[in-house]
Amino acid sequence: MALENPRTTSVRTRDKDPDTFIGISLPARRGRQGWFASTKTIAEQTKSNLKNLLLTVKGERPFQPELGCDLFNVLFEPMDDSLAAKIDSSIRDAIELWLPHVNVKGITVELEPTSNLVHVSVTFNTDVDPKATDTLTLNLSTSGE
Repeated sequence: MALENPRTTSVRTRDKDPDTFIGISLPARRGRQGWFASTKTIAEQTKSNLKNLLLTVKGERPFQPELGCDLFNVLFEPMDDSLAAKIDSSIRDAIELWLPHVNVKGITVELEPTSNLVHVSVTFNTDVDPKATDTLTLNLSTSGE
């Protein structure tokens, strides 16, 4: 069942339609229905976009040097009491600029100095569906591995 006009159909209706895909799941990889794995719901696409934004270093993207997050620049600073606040701030700044429809509910940063690991969890919802909360978790190494 394809939608009559996907541009005027509500998001919830599009999310339930098995023939409608919202975007490309990042990182780009081969999917079952075609050349790229696709997302079927706004929530899946938002989570994919958020992960891509946080893992993109500013200056990495040609012709858009401001796209990305300062997460990796902050990550290689000394692991002291202010590191968690710097990570929180860099994530919030990037989301506010590039994904304004995403509402951050909370950011949890856990530091493991002995193993050079940082665990970051971002709990969020969107303006499209404020009641649906999701969490993105990143496990990052500060040793460059």
